[in-house]
Amino acid sequence: MSLNISDTQRVSVWTIEDREKFALVQMSSSRKDKQSGEYKNTSWAYVRFVGTAYSKIATDGLVHGDRIVLKGATISQEPYLVDGVKTYPKYPQIVVFNWEHYVPDGTQAPSGIDAPPQIEEEDEGLPF
Repeated sequence: MSLNISDTQRVSVWTIEDREKFALVQMSSSRKDKQSGEYKNTSWAYVRFVGTAYSKIATDGLVHGDRIVLKGATISQEPYLVDGVKTYPKYPQIVVFNWEHYVPDGTQAPSGIDAPPQIEEEDEGLPF
């Protein structure tokens, strides 16, 4: 069983290791604690970037320190067999299928959402 991660989840990228068919990425996420107002940070190691996410590393450029928005990812902790014995992994496995660079000023609309219309300002005829 796996759980989908929100398409608005932002993360920071720390390391990228190319494995030729996929990439292993170390990243971190944070959330604001509602009671204290402080941010809680979590590191995620061995995150697999596969398919479109993997090919976009080269085409869109992904480097240490980049902030990205996950646009298709799952988290799972499914058992596997070791010498015929059902074993559970120590850590959850995260697989990312797509991502976009995070743009904090809103100049880039998230995929699937129309960008706001561009309005040209005219100085003629305005008293201020």
